[in-house]
Amino acid sequence: MSSLVSVAALRGSRATWAFGVLAVTWLAAILFADGFDSVSNVRYLVQTASFLGIVAVGQTLVVMMSGIDLSVSGVVALSAVVCAKVASGTGGGTTAVLVALLLSALVGAVNAAGVVWLRVPPMVMTLATGTILAGALLVYTDGSPSSAQVPLLDTLANSRILGVPWAFVLWLVVTAAAFWLLHLSRTGRYAFALGAGEDAARASGVPLVSTAFIAYVSCALLAGVAGLVLLGFTGTSSLTMGNPYQLLSIASVVLGGTSILGGRGHLLGTVGGALLLTLLTALLTSWNLSEGVRQVVLGVLIIGLLLVYARERRA
Repeated sequence: MSSLVSVAALRGSRATWAFGVLAVTWLAAILFADGFDSVSNVRYLVQTASFLGIVAVGQTLVVMMSGIDLSVSGVVALSAVVCAKVASGTGGGTTAVLVALLLSALVGAVNAAGVVWLRVPPMVMTLATGTILAGALLVYTDGSPSSAQVPLLDTLANSRILGVPWAFVLWLVVTAAAFWLLHLSRTGRYAFALGAGEDAARASGVPLVSTAFIAYVSCALLAGVAGLVLLGFTGTSSLTMGNPYQLLSIASVVLGGTSILGGRGHLLGTVGGALLLTLLTALLTSWNLSEGVRQVVLGVLIIGLLLVYARERRA
């Protein structure tokens, strides 16, 4: 019954717009650019979309309860840098991965503690955490990138199963788990209730503390997973490797139909939003536009799509 309700909520919602625009954009890419109809290009696009998509799935959990996480870029870098440092030392690949994920989860717990117990606004708390992470990583690495070859991460990032990139399979698994958490579990109902109105949710007995900790820890943990897969993809880590995913993860959530104020949306829309942004970026790159022009055009397109969604919501 819960699954049927969730599917019914997706049908006719703004989440379907993301997939509709994605289909139209893909058709335009096939018609007006070279190579977008090839299997190899499709495989590469879903592979790279997975990095953003994993971060965006975690961001959705936080946004749905009327929060936001501006520290995800720092957590992506933290996970990759720490894993590379430990793996290149005496820790080994498995230990390095576990340490990176543990530290990522710890950052999420700190964010939740600041939001819930110190009553710091989520935007301020997570931005401060991200700034602290950037400074700490600069001290830890002395500004030098670290390289490491971890077989597990290399397989996840670059290998395929039956022609499908493992990174995309990982994204699907993450999405399925988050779908259950958000749309089929009691914690998800609590998150929706908090997004709709914290005071009313508190009066109804919604456990703010446990819900916030689950959402923020999950968000940071998924950002850490994305950092590990990125490390496997590039073979090196840097302090700025997570920067593109901070605002793009939020844009994926909003373009997927989730209200930035929380309480309304669908996780599957985020998947469409991440694919759409990855495709738009690849399309602009194929036209040999400079980085500055790509950023301007991408920003204008995002604003245009959001205006269309806002008009649809008013209607």
